[in-house]
Amino acid sequence: MDRDRLLATFLELVAVDSPTGHETEIGRLLETRFAGLGCETSRDEIGNLLAVMPGTGPGTILISTHMDTAGSDRGITPIIDDGLIRTDGSTILGADDKSGIACCLELLTLLRDTPAQPRPTIEFVVSVGEERGLVGSRHLDVSRLTASHGFVLDTAGPIGSITYWTPTSVYLTITFTGRKAHAGVEPEKGVSAIRMAAEAVAAMPLGRIDEETVANIGTVSGGEARNIVPGSVVLEGMARSHDQAKLDEQVRAIREACEHAAGRHGGQLEFAAEEIYRTYRIPEGAPPYREAADAIRSLGLTVTPRKSGGGTDANLFNAKGIPCVALPTGMVDEHATSERISIDDLVAACRVLVAIATRTRRDGGPT
Repeated sequence: MDRDRLLATFLELVAVDSPTGHETEIGRLLETRFAGLGCETSRDEIGNLLAVMPGTGPGTILISTHMDTAGSDRGITPIIDDGLIRTDGSTILGADDKSGIACCLELLTLLRDTPAQPRPTIEFVVSVGEERGLVGSRHLDVSRLTASHGFVLDTAGPIGSITYWTPTSVYLTITFTGRKAHAGVEPEKGVSAIRMAAEAVAAMPLGRIDEETVANIGTVSGGEARNIVPGSVVLEGMARSHDQAKLDEQVRAIREACEHAAGRHGGQLEFAAEEIYRTYRIPEGAPPYREAADAIRSLGLTVTPRKSGGGTDANLFNAKGIPCVALPTGMVDEHATSERISIDDLVAACRVLVAIATRTRRDGGPT
């Protein structure tokens, strides 16, 4: 593989603005790039890019990344400093997940330029809206895919780690309704939704509950003016756990805190809990784990099983019947303005991907 070419591709991608919901330009660019490297490409109705590189041997695997970046940052200007790629700290970098896409494009370039050898068909999915609750993979029609299993290039962690276990995540939307009143003239006629919400949050178990369970209230919105007793407040939060019983108990405890607060003040409560993605756990002997581990070891790297607290498109692919593990690309501090990636790690991540795609037959035996 060509280190300089991989770096140039990554820098080209991060220069294209693509915050969630604004993926049109990057989607067009990627469709052109994948098609130019020999793939059959298509876009679905939501904007996900599907690209197929026909194989020269048996089997089909899936490789997945996403094209959107977290937040709303635009005008990203990468800086290379002593082997690290970062920004000046005013924006994110966008290595999440343009590092994964750059690896895919480098892999395709190598396959195009390498004499034919037995290798599987590769189905690439580059999703939209991943950073807003896995929107693209949620709407993807997997009947369009034939892959038996796959690999999602979209995690942090040391090169050589394999994310084999992730939690179930539930989004919470909690609405307190009180009664508006003039806060300066007749506050006793009002029922403060903010007070109800505040008491509820204070009573909730939040943060790190145990090794497997977390919960958070992330946004609070409501009220109209300084001199109006607020009639409505909406809390948005989430709960996650690797254990379904613990997750159910966590959601129950949050709901109970809200019900008690609303009941004490005579307010009303609407409580919605929506499952965003479900846990998966891939055993070591399953094809995606085994093939990733074989590729990692072939490069002299150490395999590190990783139990993650976050979710990726792998959660949705697993839920839809395509077993996947998630692999790191070298990104660090994703979603933050301190986000960065080592060129060496980017290269190593790409080498792992190339080894996965070229070293292992899909019939279970080594090449």
